[in-house]
Amino acid sequence: MTVRDVWVRRVRTDLTKRGKTWRLLFDWTIVLYGGIPLTFFLGYQYVAMWQSAYPWLMDVPMLAWAAGLLLIQLHDHFFAWIERADVALVANRDLVSAMKRYSVGYHLAGMGMKYTLVLGLMAPVLKLHGWSLVSLVAFGFALFVVAWLHMWLRYLLDMKGTHWSLRLLVPVVAFSGTYALLADMPLLAVVLGSGSVALALVSGEGWLSRHPFISREVEHAARVRTAFDRSLLSTSGVFEKPNTRKRPYYRPTPNRFGSVRCTLALLLYIRTPSHRNLWLRLIPLAVTGFLLVPSWFKLLIPLYIGYVGIQERDAFLNEMERHPFFRMTQGRTD
Repeated sequence: MTVRDVWVRRVRTDLTKRGKTWRLLFDWTIVLYGGIPLTFFLGYQYVAMWQSAYPWLMDVPMLAWAAGLLLIQLHDHFFAWIERADVALVANRDLVSAMKRYSVGYHLAGMGMKYTLVLGLMAPVLKLHGWSLVSLVAFGFALFVVAWLHMWLRYLLDMKGTHWSLRLLVPVVAFSGTYALLADMPLLAVVLGSGSVALALVSGEGWLSRHPFISREVEHAARVRTAFDRSLLSTSGVFEKPNTRKRPYYRPTPNRFGSVRCTLALLLYIRTPSHRNLWLRLIPLAVTGFLLVPSWFKLLIPLYIGYVGIQERDAFLNEMERHPFFRMTQGRTD
């Protein structure tokens, strides 16, 4: 098996796992009642933006658009497709270097698709400001370069453990460069971009050959790959987080289950998959209803959602109180 085959297998496994995660969270009812209506509504609004139906977009300052783009850039995280076995068992520098090269290509392709979508969403707004097609393409390419430098420098400086002030300077420079592109200040954009390129060349020297921080890179890659599942599934009851808290040295107050019963019931209520699916059906329906339903009929939507929530909470509390564990612990005083 070649290095490319190993890399393809890892990428395919990761994408398959992400797909299963989304299928756990969004079933066909959510897509039917929330996804499809919202897609039609947003598509209609996007066409209306191209037809200049919202002239108030001209009044939004470029500083606000630059801040929004910075929030998108902060969600970009680079990682290398290397694992502990590549270093501990194989110990092959050529293997690690090849995995890093494939990782760069993977992230380049992913960021290219992402910022092509971002440019498509911003194109109607920039068209209102009189931008031509050539200007839009040039801005898209420059935005991609700024986003890549921002992600790449954050990764390199984190791996090297540099001072927090230097790491904080990277988003500030990226924000300033994006604002310079939007506000038509080419000199400032060139200066900031040149400085970022020079810093990236100095920081990334020897990244493909010497691997001085390989252990940190392996740990960082594992955290980034599992962050998606951890952030979604750990709060939905699909799997539990490991409990690392030590047992307290004091004894709890008497009748502890009586005072904590409601809080525990709410936590179990949120983490139960059936109730999670209920709320993931109701929340998109409520948001879609607020966007589509006219006039005072909007008041009926929160009343309906609140009524369903109260009924479900009461039913779950009654069901929990009939459980043998809570019947046994209800009368404990030690």
